Amino acid sequence: MFDHRTAPKPTGPTAQSSPSAAASGVAHTAQLSAGNPSVASRLCAGSFEALFAQLTELVTALAECSVPADSSALVGVRAQIDRLTAVVTEAEIRFDQAELWRDEGAGSLRGWMADHCGLGRRGAPAAARRVERLELWPAVAEAWSAGQLSAAQVDVIVGAVPRRFVSLFADHAESVVEIVGGLDVAKTEVAIRQWVECASNPDGPEHFHEPTSGLHFDRVLDGRFILTGQFEAADAAIIDAALRDFDVPDPVDDSGQPIGESRTLAQRNADALVEICRFALSHRQGAGDSGRHLPHVSLVVDINELRASALRGAGVHSHAGLEQLAEARGWSAAERAWFTDSLHRHGTGVTFDGTELDAAAVSLLTCDSVVQRVMMAGDKVLDMGRETRTATSVQRRAIITRDRHCRAPGCCTKPKHCDVHHIDHWINGGRTDVDRMVLLCGTHHRQFHRPGYRMELDENAVFTVHSPKGWSRSTTPDRIETPYFTRTSG
Repeated sequence: MFDHRTAPKPTGPTAQSSPSAAASGVAHTAQLSAGNPSVASRLCAGSFEALFAQLTELVTALAECSVPADSSALVGVRAQIDRLTAVVTEAEIRFDQAELWRDEGAGSLRGWMADHCGLGRRGAPAAARRVERLELWPAVAEAWSAGQLSAAQVDVIVGAVPRRFVSLFADHAESVVEIVGGLDVAKTEVAIRQWVECASNPDGPEHFHEPTSGLHFDRVLDGRFILTGQFEAADAAIIDAALRDFDVPDPVDDSGQPIGESRTLAQRNADALVEICRFALSHRQGAGDSGRHLPHVSLVVDINELRASALRGAGVHSHAGLEQLAEARGWSAAERAWFTDSLHRHGTGVTFDGTELDAAAVSLLTCDSVVQRVMMAGDKVLDMGRETRTATSVQRRAIITRDRHCRAPGCCTKPKHCDVHHIDHWINGGRTDVDRMVLLCGTHHRQFHRPGYRMELDENAVFTVHSPKGWSRSTTPDRIETPYFTRTSG
């Protein structure tokens, strides 16, 4: 328990001291306390309230004078924060053991941390878990307080030991601390993982059984899907290598500034996973760079909905916009009437398994695909037309020869990972001609199909992208350069 006697008048810096003096006082006090236990004993002779007041004054002084942007200063301050966190955690352990959170109207330590410590429902579980584990592992808590372990190492231990081994680890905690005490965080993680493997297989390597891989792909109410799973080490290595191989870095200009929208790591991994699946579907029959197996996904789309999806992809939402598009495409009166009827449709479709797709998804999936006409009379099929309007293998080879790689600004993804994109959606009257198509990798193909993007391809194959944020970027095909040096006779 704390001694609540009145503290002697502090001899260190106070609120009236200058910021620089207070800051130097912090460093001086820390050095004296670390090097001379009797100094720390004298400082602790007062009550917690007095010491906390001093701490508050010192932190305020540090904030006013600011911590130097210096490596040694930052490392030193972080070390003190680490020690203070260990002290606070030790108090939280005692707080939880006595269940004092009940006095505050909380139902658990986690609830108290969420509501009273400002950690919220996301941060409280991890903090409470650390306290609960260290209650059972006093050797780890003591090593942390003594400076043998860092907070990062403690979090590695808490996070890596499965719940089923919590009691077993308590028996091994002292020996584990001796081993990992001199290691860095990365090596600590390796050591703890090895301990878990040994705990999982007490009979030796011949009885080792790693949890098998499993994957769940579940649909949620808004039509999106959640992908969760765990993988064996060998499977994970393959997946990690594939994600890295199919990752398309965000392009930058000559000055190193990003071109377009930057993606998070999660978004890049998601894009890479989609490309892996697309590549597998495209090449599962052994097609080369110039030819690919289609279709990837079978859709059921009403012709008016298909037209509506194309109109939305072109940014047409009004009769005025439709008239401009009609003039540019040279539509007949009948074609204008068709698209007028589609203007107020949603542009949606469904897959064969009943998954509903919005207009953007329908526009993307039908951009470089085969389309088969099916005429219906009620529930009766009257006629099935032939597949049509996808780029032929000859056309694809010609486009690859011209473009060499993805034509998005700053992207150099190889042709085998690219789609043939129609500059003018074919349902809007666009032609399946080489001079109206470009190569786009899956990432940029999806991006440029989002509402607000507009693309142009001129007679010299200059490809220009206009984004909804106002920027425009152009690329030209990589040409075979004239050689700088030639062999001369003589």
